[in-house]
Amino acid sequence: MAWLEYNIHLCGQPDYEDIIAVLTDLIQPFVDFHRNSFSHWHYLLEPNVCGSTSCEVRLRFEGTPEDLTQIMQDLITKIGHFARRTHLVMRDDEPLGSHEGCHGNRNSSYQGAVSESFGRDWQSIVSILQIGSESAIQILQLGRGLVENRSFHMGQRLVRHPYYLHLPANQLIVEL
Repeated sequence: MAWLEYNIHLCGQPDYEDIIAVLTDLIQPFVDFHRNSFSHWHYLLEPNVCGSTSCEVRLRFEGTPEDLTQIMQDLITKIGHFARRTHLVMRDDEPLGSHEGCHGNRNSSYQGAVSESFGRDWQSIVSILQIGSESAIQILQLGRGLVENRSFHMGQRLVRHPYYLHLPANQLIVEL
């Protein structure tokens, strides 16, 4: 199976609600629609290595080369529509806009296990990432409906944890 990484650049200095909107209003519907076209998917929130904005959503899919080509074409179209409607993300045709890459770097392609250093743990890491992505989006969607001030009070805690726990924490916008 092949991999696709697509880096979606958020405009300006996105706040917490902007990032949630990109995840729940762009990423989740896209993933749901294409669910039969890939075997694994996940996202991570990363500093934008291109330097055009402060944050990007690194979206990855594993599937056949043909399915991944279609996914990328459809994703570019969806990002364009979402960008025109919300002005939260950059289209691929903008200077320093959203693009395919490997760990955020343009002009390279993500190769899954070959691009990582997890060795024999790769399949488990991929599963953790997908479960984390899906759970994080569900939690963030539920969180949008909270009304009591204490429920969504912002706080900061420093915790020491194994690296693999960083992955879902990142997806919940805890470590950005």
